[in-house]
Amino acid sequence: MMISCNEAADICTKKQYKEASLFQTMKLRLHILICKSCAQFSVKNSKLTSLCEQAHMKVLNEVEKESMKKALKEKL
Repeated sequence: MMISCNEAADICTKKQYKEASLFQTMKLRLHILICKSCAQFSVKNSKLTSLCEQAHMKVLNEVEKESMKKALKEKL
């Protein structure tokens, strides 16, 4: 069964976060064989994931976010 480009993008993003099932990954690979735009998207998505891992990016937790918001409001 062929998937749409939107579904391929969703699966590609899930794959990036290791949330895609084996069946979804297989559907994505089949779609990428046919759709060059999605193949390019997949390559770029993989590069982005790799760069983020290399950068050791840290995400703020909710307490840190609220603290930063409060500090910014106080400066305004």
